[in-house]
Amino acid sequence: MRICPVCHAENEDDALYCKKCASYLLDDDDKKNKKEKNKVKKQKKVKNKTKHKTKVKNKRAPRERQKSSFFSKFLAFVLIIIAIVLAGIASVFAYHYYQENNIVVPDVVGYSYDEATAVLKEAKLSYQQKTKLTTDPEEVGVVVKQSKRAGSKTHENAVITLTVGILDTTVTVPDVEGMSLEDAISTLNQAGISYQVVYEESDEDNNIILEQSIRSGKKIDNTESITLTVSMNKDNSSTTNNNNSNTNTNDSNTTTDSSDVGDEDNQ
Repeated sequence: MRICPVCHAENEDDALYCKKCASYLLDDDDKKNKKEKNKVKKQKKVKNKTKHKTKVKNKRAPRERQKSSFFSKFLAFVLIIIAIVLAGIASVFAYHYYQENNIVVPDVVGYSYDEATAVLKEAKLSYQQKTKLTTDPEEVGVVVKQSKRAGSKTHENAVITLTVGILDTTVTVPDVEGMSLEDAISTLNQAGISYQVVYEESDEDNNIILEQSIRSGKKIDNTESITLTVSMNKDNSSTTNNNNSNTNTNDSNTTTDSSDVGDEDNQ
């Protein structure tokens, strides 16, 4: 007999429901088994749902990544375009500002240095001097070059370098060794170099340049002098010395004679 747990009525052994209150008739073991089965079913359902969800997430993830990467690329492109536009606008404004608010550099080439500096002062520009050697007398003291071209624009108090010509007084020493004294003097005169002559006994012919005090090819100032060592033949020098000694002898004889004459007069 099965007793109904609700109304406690007696029922047959194989009855599933109470004949009096229609309650479900199950043993405790059956209830436990049924509950466990229900739990297992629920767990399986939850697992299936989670698997389904993960599958759906995995399917959606690449699409979301594609969308996010496309959006980031599009955003970067837009930002680049905006930056280019802003840079263009800034350059236009800067160009107009430069054209309207800067100073036009005057042309001072050909002016004297004093005249050129006066013009630059009037234009509110600074200046500095640079010299350049020139052999043209017309360029001496004159501005032959300026660092910024005439007509260009620059800011106030910008420094303009003025290149001023100064006369080149340097000369190149020619090679006169081995020349005759006459040819050497002619060559030095043409080069504008002053000279001094010193004689030295030598086996060379007379009046040959043995040595020059400044080597050839060197540049010197045209006020500097060069010393030429000129050969003097030994025979000529001895002849000259003999002549000088004879002259001295004659003088002594003459002197001596003059003394004799004086003695005779005294006697």
